[in-house]
Amino acid sequence: MDSLFSNSKQVPLAHLVRPKTWSEFVGQTKVVAALRSITKPTSILFYGPPGTGKTTLAHLLAESWKLEKRYLSCVTSGVKEVREVLEEGKRLGTIVLFLDEIHRFSSSQQDALLSAVEEGEIILIAATTENPSFRVNKALLSRMLVYRLTTLTEEEEDQIFLSCLEKQNTNRTISETVKQELFRRSAGDARKLLGYLERILFATKEGEAITDERLSEILGDTLVTYDKNSESHYDIISAFIKSLRGSDPDAALFYLALMLEGGEDPLFIARRLVIFASEDVGNASVHALPLAIATWQAVERVGMPEGRIPLGQCTTFLASAPKSNASYVAINQALSYVKQRNRSFQIPNHLRNAPTVTHKNEGAGVGYKYPHDFPGHFLKERYFPESFYPNPPSFYEPTNQGMEKNLKEQLERLWGDRY
Repeated sequence: MDSLFSNSKQVPLAHLVRPKTWSEFVGQTKVVAALRSITKPTSILFYGPPGTGKTTLAHLLAESWKLEKRYLSCVTSGVKEVREVLEEGKRLGTIVLFLDEIHRFSSSQQDALLSAVEEGEIILIAATTENPSFRVNKALLSRMLVYRLTTLTEEEEDQIFLSCLEKQNTNRTISETVKQELFRRSAGDARKLLGYLERILFATKEGEAITDERLSEILGDTLVTYDKNSESHYDIISAFIKSLRGSDPDAALFYLALMLEGGEDPLFIARRLVIFASEDVGNASVHALPLAIATWQAVERVGMPEGRIPLGQCTTFLASAPKSNASYVAINQALSYVKQRNRSFQIPNHLRNAPTVTHKNEGAGVGYKYPHDFPGHFLKERYFPESFYPNPPSFYEPTNQGMEKNLKEQLERLWGDRY
């Protein structure tokens, strides 16, 4: 009989098979090695995706240090519960406080931990799925060792899966394709993997063969793991933009699909495409920005799921188009130049506007030469303030990419050495 069913309290399988020793722990090899080398109890912060071992590592550390441990979740606990543990620490001596989801605590709630950590009344082991640089007080971070945990590999998931089956002493037959589907659904989250296995064990009988169809009946559909409010949101949009910049349409489409399936706002994606079209494609293809604007408007007007079509078109075009950030660099350099000069500029008189008689009497606009009156619709004229000459600044350096090559050749023909 499965040990899961002999569990009268129905403790979740993930908790039932939690590793009790370092040798049983799977994954996070470098972190485990670093932790096992710590001889003096010290406050630690673990951050990383769900189901990667943060809670288990906290338990193993407390056991290795032979200290009393208390567990609080910042989802359900507040300052009152924390203070009770702090008082207990003063009374009993140093104890380990494991604080899960520490990013849920406000800045003032986190501040309440500082003195106790500083004075050694508690050894704080905290866990978060968020980047601590954004969600944990700097003062508290400075008093802790920080370790980042990574998503489990398929090989590590396989070790956990087989170990759990062995501990449950089950003779159900689980095919390799079913196992691969479980790994796909759990996406490196051991807790989720064991949760799926638990549902399978409850829904099937001893000796039963678990087929792909049976698995779908038990688990139903799965959703893409994507949290718009977490660090993964920024990581995925970053990967999307960098794939576009790297001219890999397939990778860009993958991240686009991941965002759309995860429920990302399609207008957020469209806005990023508009920025990319101007920043990274620029004048190498003057079709990029109009297409991106049209995509934004199309998504706004037709909505989803049809909006995926213009998003896909724009994504593949921008990824495949020649790239130039010359105009992006140019405006940034011009802005920097203006800020550094930090003084007023005298607009050349021949370039001034002359809307009134007074302006004309002052000579505004006098001497301006209309380029269209000259051969080739061009003449060499001074357009910068006079004080900038004889060496006016240069901001725009067109590249040889795509259509921008034509602009470069045109400017070189007109201005010579300036371009």
